[in-house]
Amino acid sequence: MKTKLLWCFLVVGMLTYGQRTCGTVHKMEQLQFNPLMKQLYDQQKLVSEQAYQNALDGKNNQQILNTIKIPVAVHYVLETNATETKKNCLRSLAQNQVDILNADYKGLNVEISTTWNVLKPTNYPAINHGSMNVEFVIADQNHPSGSGLINGQKAITFGYNFGNGTDFDSTWAGYLNLVVDNLGSQTLGYAYLGSNPGWGAAVFINTFCFGSGSGCAGYAPTFPFNKGRTLTHELGHYMNLNHIWGDALCGNDLVADTPVHHEENYGCPSINTFSTCTGTPRMLHMNYMDYTDDACLYMFTAGQVTRMQSHLNNIVNNFNQTVLSNQSFEQSFDVVVYPNPSNGIFTVEVPTAIQVKKVLVFDALGREVLTLNNGNLSSQLQINLPNKGIYYASFETETGVIVKKLAVN
Repeated sequence: MKTKLLWCFLVVGMLTYGQRTCGTVHKMEQLQFNPLMKQLYDQQKLVSEQAYQNALDGKNNQQILNTIKIPVAVHYVLETNATETKKNCLRSLAQNQVDILNADYKGLNVEISTTWNVLKPTNYPAINHGSMNVEFVIADQNHPSGSGLINGQKAITFGYNFGNGTDFDSTWAGYLNLVVDNLGSQTLGYAYLGSNPGWGAAVFINTFCFGSGSGCAGYAPTFPFNKGRTLTHELGHYMNLNHIWGDALCGNDLVADTPVHHEENYGCPSINTFSTCTGTPRMLHMNYMDYTDDACLYMFTAGQVTRMQSHLNNIVNNFNQTVLSNQSFEQSFDVVVYPNPSNGIFTVEVPTAIQVKKVLVFDALGREVLTLNNGNLSSQLQINLPNKGIYYASFETETGVIVKKLAVN
């Protein structure tokens, strides 16, 4: 379905009677007061939407032959005094949740064969479930300085104040950050729509809906959100998916093969639940981007995977390629900036496989301080910043946006 593009901070919540709900407006207002992130977000949105349109038009629709490995870091921010026994339990819970993500995003979860393949022929003959050739892996090498982790240990932190009061943490840029925190009784989790690991972005998840099984003390997955599907949903937002009902009456989600929903669904609806929108299509309430219970969420459509893959292709170079012991990234090219920190003069080396079209440099307040375009770009260039401070250089390439943090001493 064709839709207007929503650029907002998506929050999924839970009412006291066990329903998910959304709290978009407050977070969207907060985004307006973060000019740096708004600048970076607006640029990423334009590039990702163009890549998605190109994929729909049959342009740059490269088949992903090699599995893209995505490095994951898990942060239990409340655990400042956890015992080693509890840490071991939480490490196992983190791996449990990552295993769920892998099954769900690859379309290998058991419900595809036991339920979807039974329902599809009669009820959804024109819809195919989607699968991504990705693998989420908890990082285990070259951890950030000061993390207290050594090579061979999983990137799982305890009591780390992620973002220091914000939703972004440049120390952990390059990872898919999963932040497990007490978000209150109303909120299940949230993620920026169309995030970029170069920002130090994260998916935030509440303590009672992380993973499955019995969990750990203070982290017991709670019915009806006890199968790890809340994170599958929230990561969908990170990967540039809207809610299936388009956050409006008979709204749109920018995906052509999802039925038009007049609203969200809760609980576990009957298969004979129909939309009141034009054509009264059967609602796809088992879709991960609806609001039904975990036990009744079990699939992405092929069109949603195309949208996510288009976004992933544009951010994959911002995942840190050195933090996995067995590196295997579909794309392994990166822009190198050195020295960093520096006295204000940075050398930038661009591999011949990457064509940089434009470089934008922003200061910590989001003000654009430097622009370089095609006329003065080459395989090696210099960035001169006379004033001390933190800057972000955004390199726009043919395949995506690469973000580098620069420090001037």
